[in-house]
Amino acid sequence: MLNRLRIKLLMTAMSLAAVDSWAAPTNDAAMVGLHHATLLRQGDTVVGPLLSSQPLHVVVALKPRNQDQLDAYMAIPGFKPLTPEQYDAKYAPTQAQADAVANYLRRAGLTDVRVGPNRLMVEASGPVDAVQVAFATHLVQVRTHDGRDGYANASDVQIPAAWQGSVVAVLGMQNVHRLRTYVRSGVRTADPLLPGAVFPHNPTDFPVIYGARNLPSATSVTPGIITAGDMTAAKAHLKLFTAIDGLPSVNVIVVGPGSSDTSANVEWDLDTQAIVGMGGVRSLVLYDGVSLNDPDIYSTLYLALTDQVNLPPIINISLGECENDARASGLVASDVLFQAAQSQGRTFSVASGDSGADECGNGGTTPWYPASSPYVIAVGGTTLSATPVLNSWSGETAWTGGGGSPSTFEPIPSWQRNVAGITNQTYRAVPDIAYDADTNSGALIVTDSSVLGRPAGTPVITPLAGTSLASPIFVGAWVRIIQAKGYNPGFASPKLYALAQSRFYATAFHDITSGNNISTPGGSNGYFAGPGWDYTTGWGSLVADQAVNHIH
Repeated sequence: MLNRLRIKLLMTAMSLAAVDSWAAPTNDAAMVGLHHATLLRQGDTVVGPLLSSQPLHVVVALKPRNQDQLDAYMAIPGFKPLTPEQYDAKYAPTQAQADAVANYLRRAGLTDVRVGPNRLMVEASGPVDAVQVAFATHLVQVRTHDGRDGYANASDVQIPAAWQGSVVAVLGMQNVHRLRTYVRSGVRTADPLLPGAVFPHNPTDFPVIYGARNLPSATSVTPGIITAGDMTAAKAHLKLFTAIDGLPSVNVIVVGPGSSDTSANVEWDLDTQAIVGMGGVRSLVLYDGVSLNDPDIYSTLYLALTDQVNLPPIINISLGECENDARASGLVASDVLFQAAQSQGRTFSVASGDSGADECGNGGTTPWYPASSPYVIAVGGTTLSATPVLNSWSGETAWTGGGGSPSTFEPIPSWQRNVAGITNQTYRAVPDIAYDADTNSGALIVTDSSVLGRPAGTPVITPLAGTSLASPIFVGAWVRIIQAKGYNPGFASPKLYALAQSRFYATAFHDITSGNNISTPGGSNGYFAGPGWDYTTGWGSLVADQAVNHIH
């Protein structure tokens, strides 16, 4: 039976063949293919050519220099983190490479052409007709299966042949596949009475539950969050949250263009309040993009990487998409940014997804991206049980929705090799650790009444969860560890894997041995939790005050 994406590609080709005016654009440069035509999902419909004057945001992602040397250096256990200046001097693309891209885009009619500070990105804006000529492709209007008006490249994206050694991706040719948030909302229940109960928690309970109460609040450590849209509500709700709980006020720094988009407000409420509740931070940096479209998020990640003012040691990403879509669109070029951050001792913490082992929704086992990147820490989900009043940890099981499986193409990082439980020793395994993600045991978050189906505009407190909660909990734990140690230990993943494979595993982690992430009842496309590392919860949840002295 034909794959449903291939069926849609066939339909797209038939639609294009029926419109003679959609001839391939011409360009005098010798061109080579970079990305194939966008594969549409069942229910996506091509409705015609994209209006030639429609403005687009385009990002050209460049490759690092001396990639083999960089890989070899980072494979050294305990390598000394590079400074941004050291990375730029040895591994960033040359000015000539970046200028060649920028000048080409200008000649093609694109405007507002900007070369990034370390030259890993060149971005520009321009009308559809200029973009089509620049990349010898063909853009069409698409009505997506979920009711959005989007666009996609109906033919291959091409680049000048001279760029083959320096360009890894061109983003902005489609927005049919895009990152999304995955917040789950629950129902607030009566206060539980018995130990081992499953119930929602105030975010300030998590330091007690996960063994961080004996560590100092991260008053001098500033974590970051990748966001998109209008941050007005997130800032107001965070202020109300801290006032209700008697917490010190938090200085929220917004860096980036942002926009008037409020569609993901509930996500930013969850991210900010969970990090503040778990970490006790006094400042947050929100790297705020225009939208969740690939080029806008890439630009936002780049902004976080190159911010030399705030330099957050850890940055939360509660976003993702099917890794196959991310590969096809070029978004996996973000690996370049994540690797640069890792080389500098910084950590991106990423939610592993909320669709179980089948994040692509095709009946298989595929993770979402960027959780599957080998240069981030992927945080899966659990169902948490606790003792009421004392808020002591009673147990955790794998949450059915928690994303976890082998990648289909990302290589296994050195710190995962030979780990028992990782059955596929070729590809990156997701997740690395896990925390509370079930709405039944989630976080009581101040958000807008619209999340309950009521008229918008009134703050309410309601349970929110998903791995969009799990990742911020880890960010809060990690900044407390940094505060306690007095320095940043570096990229978190190899540190935690070394700890988990030491004699301290039983005390430094809650090993989660029951539950599964089979999202389809009665299905088989998923994994079961077991002793040690597994594809549902990784190593389990970190007990921060037991781990801190063994992380070096």
